[in-house]
Amino acid sequence: MNYITDYSFDELTALVVKLGGKKFTAKQIWSWLYKKNTFDFDEMSDISIKIRERLKEVFSENPYKKIYRQVSKDGTEKFLLTLRDGNSIEAVLIPEKNRMTICVSCQVGCKFGCEFCATGKMGYTRSLTAGEIIFELLILQKHCGKRITNIVYMGMGEPFDNYDNVIKSADIANDDRGLAIGARKITISTVGVIPGIERFIADDVRYRLALSLHNPDDAERSLIMPANKIYPVEKLIEILRKYTEKSKRKVVFEYVVIDGVNDTQEHALKLKKMLNSLPSKLNLIRLHANSESKLKCSNEKQQDRFYRSLQGNSFPVVFRASRGEDISAACGQLKVEQEKL
Repeated sequence: MNYITDYSFDELTALVVKLGGKKFTAKQIWSWLYKKNTFDFDEMSDISIKIRERLKEVFSENPYKKIYRQVSKDGTEKFLLTLRDGNSIEAVLIPEKNRMTICVSCQVGCKFGCEFCATGKMGYTRSLTAGEIIFELLILQKHCGKRITNIVYMGMGEPFDNYDNVIKSADIANDDRGLAIGARKITISTVGVIPGIERFIADDVRYRLALSLHNPDDAERSLIMPANKIYPVEKLIEILRKYTEKSKRKVVFEYVVIDGVNDTQEHALKLKKMLNSLPSKLNLIRLHANSESKLKCSNEKQQDRFYRSLQGNSFPVVFRASRGEDISAACGQLKVEQEKL
């Protein structure tokens, strides 16, 4: 299917001219989509009926035909969006005092099978197009009635396994003529797909890069993240060092704290040695328990001990606030729940 949100501004301009419209018409359409949050062509009142009809011939309607929502007591909202081919993906809306963050999916399922992730247990179905990713953002923005300020590509799927569509969707969201979400407010997270990181470096992409680390030890990381057998920690640190040298930016390391798996003082020592070796930031995350895994989150005492042992180094460390635990807000959990009904 062909969606208007798959098109960059320049691509849309070229198409509109081809359809018999003027260049400024593309600017009007872009404004309807990304400033007025309107994606029904019939509602684009300042566009000629002729062009609107042509657009309806060229483009399919909203790619999502069904929406299911859960709301947490902390204000986090989890959405299950069903695509027109019957597949479904998740997106999360995280309201905070001065910002509105959306966590988007980039694939239906995932190939990488991380032990702690419900999505990893589903297997892989297909990648989303850039337009389908953008529609996640537009639908949730329309729902909440507030401007999305931050995007994190940390939902279902591996962003660097869908590199072209992920980067294109980020570029569309970043475009100053539309949503104008700043590059520093767009974060792309990877399990460590080295070819994708190499492209990210070569393309000089300016979005923030996050690495899902979760264990500094190769053998142990491979047990919970099979991708480590292909992209081991040593090689990841080597390529990330190249990234920091070229971009002059820090790498954000994501670390889910798992009871008895990665929360010991030995793990902390290895983490300190690793992260002190390059510009970095460490985000500790409480594990959202899910029915698809036997792994459990460390208790509060152990979390605090682990956190304190990582302070006072060259890298900042924060224990990220856990959001939406009462609504299965972690990646893949809502889809698993609904499929059991």
